[in-house]
Amino acid sequence: MNIAFVTNLRAPYRTLQLNEFSKIKDVTLTVYYTDKPNKNRDWNTNKAIGYREVDLESYKLFEKFGYLNKGLVEIVKSHDLLILGGYEKPTYIVLSILCKILKKPFILLFDGISTYRLDKRESFLKRLIKSIVIKNASFIMGNGNVSKRYFSELFSYPIERIYNQYLTVDTKRIEVLYKDRAKYRKIYREKLGIKQNDKVLIYSGRLIDIKNVRIVINAIAKLKKENLVFLVIGGGILEDELRRYAEELNVNMIITGFLPDQDEVFKHYFVGDAVILPSIVEPWGLVINEALAAGLPVIVSKHCGCANDLVVHGENGYLVNPFDVDEISKYIENVIYIDDKEKSSKKSKEIISEWTFENSRKSLEKMVHHQKMYLHLPLKYVSRF
Repeated sequence: MNIAFVTNLRAPYRTLQLNEFSKIKDVTLTVYYTDKPNKNRDWNTNKAIGYREVDLESYKLFEKFGYLNKGLVEIVKSHDLLILGGYEKPTYIVLSILCKILKKPFILLFDGISTYRLDKRESFLKRLIKSIVIKNASFIMGNGNVSKRYFSELFSYPIERIYNQYLTVDTKRIEVLYKDRAKYRKIYREKLGIKQNDKVLIYSGRLIDIKNVRIVINAIAKLKKENLVFLVIGGGILEDELRRYAEELNVNMIITGFLPDQDEVFKHYFVGDAVILPSIVEPWGLVINEALAAGLPVIVSKHCGCANDLVVHGENGYLVNPFDVDEISKYIENVIYIDDKEKSSKKSKEIISEWTFENSRKSLEKMVHHQKMYLHLPLKYVSRF
């Protein structure tokens, strides 16, 4: 079976997932990339193993609609099954229509969605466009419970055809590094100018408005703890503004800037005592996968897609209202100064143990198996499965 996987960017986690997908028996996988990376998302990625990569050229549409990639008809014609990495881009919408016209099945791959959107009303036009892609998908490979709820409740998509993607990060590599965590904690604290007995709260990601990092600075300031350091692993357009704001509130904040090497990112986690993700909007939050693999407790916004799968409130961390500074401050104090670190670390590792690329492959194998069974039947029968 020839499978085309159409996605936006090369990324460390995606490459590892695709390497695992390429192990599926009797499958030839070609991956098509629709976008070019920007400077804060241009990671060093692992080598592609077992599949072919193609960078698509594109036409620019109106400014509001972005780009449409070239060669889409040939992609559909030359493959038995497509995997579409979303439904919002013109390329994905056109591919889904072409699949229907040319009677080719496709799987909608979905990395997650902010939980607040489960209750948000969308415009008729936006919902209609999404429905074009969703209704025609043979299967949906969504991430976590939030995806299952989103498609089954809002679009009446059959829940039995929604599979967990188990999208994750290189947890095996983090496990290897974890064995030397004390060494990395010492080395990187010295490198960053952090005292060995200081407490460190980590935020990992881009510094942009929707990540809501300013409220963490406010929450730390309320605690008035002299030995508490706020470490930002990443960078972005708000770096200078947030540095100035932290200084005004007397918060000790250190920003590493964007780190393209994943090993460097992983080693920095061992500097910390907890990780926070306070996003206003967050489809999933793979940094929480990383934090759990590093054995850390987490504080996660209730709006994050990962919230209901990766956080057990009061056990391996806390779920918070991203707009409630008092609540965030309270739970920072809990995870850093009060909670049982060994117990929360054990729970974090227990939760993340299910989120593997092997389980992601197994989900896709089930869909491919069903698709092979119905390969020579009209698409309407496949879609009823």
